[in-house]
Amino acid sequence: MSRRVTPIVASVVAIAVLGTACGDSRSRQRARTELVDQLVAGGLERPVADCVVEGFFVVRNDAELRDFFARDELTEAERAEFAELGEDCLDG
Repeated sequence: MSRRVTPIVASVVAIAVLGTACGDSRSRQRARTELVDQLVAGGLERPVADCVVEGFFVVRNDAELRDFFARDELTEAERAEFAELGEDCLDG
């Protein structure tokens, strides 16, 4: 996969946040799975999508994820984070 992951991740995640919610541990897992599936549908290979979402979820609690999924768009900081995660996951 080429370095084009950065725009793919940012655009797919922007769409994904519109339809996913997070709450209890089952909701958290469901949100994680749905986000991975949407990244794969957007063109990422599953291992890369898994890595990106794992990196994003591991540093956030449920309240932070609920806030993330409640917004319609990514913040600039989130765009940068997803881009960095995408690069790290491709390199690692």
